[in-house]
Amino acid sequence: MATTSQAFEHLLQRVSELGVPYGREDSFKMAPGRMLQNRVLIGIQSTHLRASAFFDIASELGMPGDCPALLLPQMAQANALFFGIEDRPGGSVCKVYLEFWDRVRQQVRRTGAKTPLLLHMGVKWDSALAGRHELARYMCYPLLSNQDILRRMAAVYPHNKLTLAGEAALGMVCQGVKRNPTASLLYLEASEGGNPRCSFDVNLYKTGMRVADAGPELRLAAGHLGISPEAIEAQLQRLGSCPLGHLSGGTDRHGDEFLSVYGEIQALPA
Repeated sequence: MATTSQAFEHLLQRVSELGVPYGREDSFKMAPGRMLQNRVLIGIQSTHLRASAFFDIASELGMPGDCPALLLPQMAQANALFFGIEDRPGGSVCKVYLEFWDRVRQQVRRTGAKTPLLLHMGVKWDSALAGRHELARYMCYPLLSNQDILRRMAAVYPHNKLTLAGEAALGMVCQGVKRNPTASLLYLEASEGGNPRCSFDVNLYKTGMRVADAGPELRLAAGHLGISPEAIEAQLQRLGSCPLGHLSGGTDRHGDEFLSVYGEIQALPA
């Protein structure tokens, strides 16, 4: 099993060795009293990566042996494949995802349906908990108005009661809509079997925002979550000039509130 730093470096090395175009997002996650800053997400179009190579890399990162059977039935319909690593003290959480954007888009265009559709499916595992994994599903809610998105974000919080971090997340979305009123926002909700995770994810790429544009809201959220001013300023300095990709928040798998922000380092080629 690779150590935390080794897992991160191994992933970047293996992706580089493939010689295929890929996208990269770096992010930070704020939770009560914790700033998780060493987080990377690598995306590759499925036409550029065989299933065997995908599972080889995942196995090298420590993916439990029963996970491929969960993903293989869906591989043929995936248009993009993702690897994620979140470094933590004493270990790392590794993730692999399948994305079904083409399938979702075709179904919405064909039917105009607003019913939730599976956009991402993946497995996650903790290097400190050998053999265990979580199955995650991200449901896309198509054709929502901006007001509907704000309402669903608020409803993710227990008892529909927004925290200051939740208000900051809504503020970021409102800022993006004000910046580009014609931008269509992609809204997802995530859940994992067997734990209390309940969270939203809003794609803000089309708003044209940079991470630094959300500085006031992120400082507000950091203060609410007990994150030091120095810690949030370091992240704004690190990712501030990057396009603001998406933000997620709500309740994580441990039942804790969180807010994550993703900055685009390298765009995923179409």
